[in-house]
Amino acid sequence: MLAPERHRLILLELESKGQATVVELKSLLQVSLDTVRRDLERLEQEGKLQRVHGGAVSKREEIATNQAFFKRKITLNDRKQELATYAVDLVKEYQAVSLNAGTTNIELAKRLAARFEKLTVITNSLRVADILAQKKGFTVIIPGGYLNHEEFSLYGRSIEEEIMNFNADFAFISINAISLDKGLTDFRQGEAEVINAMLKSAKRKVVVADSSKFETVSYLNICGLDQIDMIVTDSFMDKELQETYQKRNISIINANSL
Repeated sequence: MLAPERHRLILLELESKGQATVVELKSLLQVSLDTVRRDLERLEQEGKLQRVHGGAVSKREEIATNQAFFKRKITLNDRKQELATYAVDLVKEYQAVSLNAGTTNIELAKRLAARFEKLTVITNSLRVADILAQKKGFTVIIPGGYLNHEEFSLYGRSIEEEIMNFNADFAFISINAISLDKGLTDFRQGEAEVINAMLKSAKRKVVVADSSKFETVSYLNICGLDQIDMIVTDSFMDKELQETYQKRNISIINANSL
């Protein structure tokens, strides 16, 4: 297949789905991964798509503040997988945990499913629930509410009230931004209330966030850093910045602290 035809098919795929992984495009085009990557690089140079880690998104999917769910999912995914290995070590069999919506908690859900046989999980994320559905011994609780089609999550006052009825051992919070000045902030309308309900109803409050989230600020305030017990992140976090956080009595777990 000639390059112009491959490029046309790639753009049609992105127009239809908004996004595609390199592996998906390899299967579609029946070419090597290197060929796909070269095609994506060329199309990005021509301003026809946006490359992200592991794939590409349509130009129309670019949003300055609220990145498309898929784009966030495949961006820095190796770091999210790394930090999930540390977070899962905090949990014990038979405990109850709450996981809000977010791409980092998707990776944590995979680790929980691989490690444990008996857990209770409270979540507003349909993606998380789908991952945990395979585990017959898990009790998965999905509070009812309104569907956010972009985030594949549920939100609303009824969800907040229902979450408050449970006492979780851990709340694992996937967040968009963390800073010493503003604390936890996010861009997702409705998710802020869900996060605060999970924090209030949990014994231990754990933020799971890759290192790119530190010292960034989004436009919705969630809570101060004094309202959480620890942050689990990856080994790419700047060591000086980590020391600054720790001097402020903020516990951080990653490879550098183990």
